[in-house]
Amino acid sequence: MTQYEDKLSAFLDDELSVAENREIEEALASDPKLQSALEDLMAADVLAKEEFAAMLDEPVPFELASAIQNAQTKTTANASSPPKVLSRLTTATAIIALAIGGLFGYLGGAAQNAQLASTPDWLASVAEYHTVYAGQKRHLVEVGADEAEHIQAWLSKSVGSDVRIPDLSDQGLTFQGARLLVASGKPVAQLMYTDANERVVALCQIKSSKPLGEFVERNINSFDMVTWGAANANFVVIGDEGQHDLNRIAQAAAAQV
Repeated sequence: MTQYEDKLSAFLDDELSVAENREIEEALASDPKLQSALEDLMAADVLAKEEFAAMLDEPVPFELASAIQNAQTKTTANASSPPKVLSRLTTATAIIALAIGGLFGYLGGAAQNAQLASTPDWLASVAEYHTVYAGQKRHLVEVGADEAEHIQAWLSKSVGSDVRIPDLSDQGLTFQGARLLVASGKPVAQLMYTDANERVVALCQIKSSKPLGEFVERNINSFDMVTWGAANANFVVIGDEGQHDLNRIAQAAAAQV
């Protein structure tokens, strides 16, 4: 273990000082093993969140429903007994509520599992990276926008597909620079933009022999995404949850990449 690996968890949770964050970022840029350790930690975090969410969406067990149905109402000494009709209505209401809750829990869990199953693995890593880097100010990017030509050549060579920097100024976005990420064991180009409110929108690109379909909206880790594929690459635009212009941004980017 390097001197930085024991700080990665705190780094992800934004619990380090500015100086320590800068130290970790510089180490990540030059240490593939440390970057791999960060990838493993982020993947474990995603898995833990997904498993916890799945637990919350589990249907109400039949045994629990039966236990509630058959439970006897506690009585107080000398207290008058509740009307039988009211007692039966209360029991029936509880059973119906449990049945409806179980049905929606089952349907909700099935829908979430279907969405997770259809979500490419690399998008979860992109979401984790966005969690870390979108909160950065001084260190938002690895290479600044003033080196656009270098960024395109560097990322195209690294990713293995042609990387272009779309002009998204008509969508109110300013290009800030780029980073090189790793997801599913493959390099990913990340182009970073900000809007007038300093919200960060990223365009990420990964080489793929199986391009995704047309524009699909997704939500991972409370970030909204729009994905699509073209030629030998897949793309995703990622931004804050509820950022309704992401589809328009994605289409503008797709026309230029």
